[in-house]
Order: sequence, then structure tokens, then C-alpha cells
Amino acid sequence: MPRDLVGRDPKDEAQLTASPESQNSGATGQDWYNDFTIDRGDEGFGFGPSRNAKGDDKPLSDLHPYVQTLSLSDVDSCVALENATFPEHERCSREKFIYRLTTCPELSLGLFSTTTPDGPTAALPTYAHSRPPDSASPTKKSTLVAQVIATKCASTTVTDESMEYPSDWRDRVSLSERQGHQEHGRTIAIHSLAALPEFKGRGLGKIVMRSYMQRMESSGIADRIVLLAHDHLIDYYVALGFRNTGKSEVQFGGGEWVNMSYTITEPQPGS
Repeated sequence: MPRDLVGRDPKDEAQLTASPESQNSGATGQDWYNDFTIDRGDEGFGFGPSRNAKGDDKPLSDLHPYVQTLSLSDVDSCVALENATFPEHERCSREKFIYRLTTCPELSLGLFSTTTPDGPTAALPTYAHSRPPDSASPTKKSTLVAQVIATKCASTTVTDESMEYPSDWRDRVSLSERQGHQEHGRTIAIHSLAALPEFKGRGLGKIVMRSYMQRMESSGIADRIVLLAHDHLIDYYVALGFRNTGKSEVQFGGGEWVNMSYTITEPQPGS
């Protein structure tokens, strides 16, 4: 479930700028999600002093954030981030992560930080599962600090069925049942928006969410993005462009959720 990720002030939020790797405009067909795969902020986070994972006051300007589509190889990092962010009764299980990152990885996005063993993310719960960003940088690790996990559904709101997965999904050829991801659906259902608590209040949630919304709008694969939120987060999502569409009937995590919906604008000709 989406988590309280409200930033302190817009000017304090990290900014992402497109890297040369993100300028691939040749993505076609089902490869649309490879377009703008990596966005790097070469100047890093402009946050100023803050308490890092070791409890030291240290600037966060060396995090160098970038967003990238998540894959099954990120499952351990995703689970660690989920466990560090949510209470146990609201967490996504490891099997659900495997299902979602296998069935529709293009619908999930991670915010990463590339750092060295003595960098600001080395003591974070996701660092143990980090991998080198490339073969030329074996001493560096790309550490997951925030994520958006989603599937598609045929309904216009998140439902208990859309949050589940078929028990025999690994053996099925067709995934057209009501439970879990529905490829033909025109609704993107976000099941997890999370950022490491160590960086709470720094705008990481907004950064990864805005990047995600932009990607989904560009893809043309859906008409809306929906999620569930608790009452105290309604204003947060309204500020991102979501509408409160009323109380949800979903009982996951004890219920008491509110439906939030964002209408995707059709791409303009030539955009």
C-alpha cells in the first residue's frame, strides 16, 4: 500500500535529469517501457545535511538518484524495502513480488542510488541485495531506495481480486482470470509506493511517482492509475493529480481504505 512519503518543501526535493542512456527514442511495441529507462541526477540530491542510515549528520548530495524499470532480479531488494516500510499486515509477500515482477515487470519502477561501500546507503536494509551498476564499476552498488509496484486490472478501482494472484500462476499459459494481473485491462493498479524510512520527508515518493505517472501516460497502455490510501494521505495524492473517488471495499490489511484515481491524458499528436 502507498506510504506516507510527503516531502518537506518542493525546493528540497531531489530532481532527476535525463541521461544519455534515456535518449533512446526507438522503442516500439512491447518495448515501450525501455524508453527513458534510466534518468540520472548527475548533481545528486540537493538536500543539505541530514541524518543518514548510520545516524550521522551527513549531506545526501552524493546519492545520485536514477529511476529504472524493476525486474525479477530486484525481488530481494523489493522485499527488503517493503519490510522496512510497511507494518506486517500491509506488506506484499515475496511470492506476490515474484508474480508481479515476472508477469508485468514493465509496470513497476525503482528509484536507485549508486554508491560505494562507505557511501550513505551502505547501511540501508536494501544495500545487502544491491548489485554493481555495470561491469566497469565492480566496487559500486546500485541500491533501491524507493519503488512503485503495480499490475493492470479491468475494474476502475483497486479490488481484493486485483491484489491477489492465481495460486497456480506458474503453471498457467493464460493469465486471463479475475485474480491478479489482467493484461487486457485499462486500469493500472498500484499496490506499493514505498521509500526507505531513512529518507522520509525528502520527496523520494513524489520523485518516483511523478516519473512513473509520466511513463504510463507516454505508454498509452491505460486510461487511469488507481491506488488505495489512508485518510491522512488523501491530500498528498490530490497534490499529485489524483481524485478521491470514495471509500474502498477492499479488506486487505484491515480495510479502511480510500479509492484514489488519476485520469491519464491522451498523448497529443506528435508528442
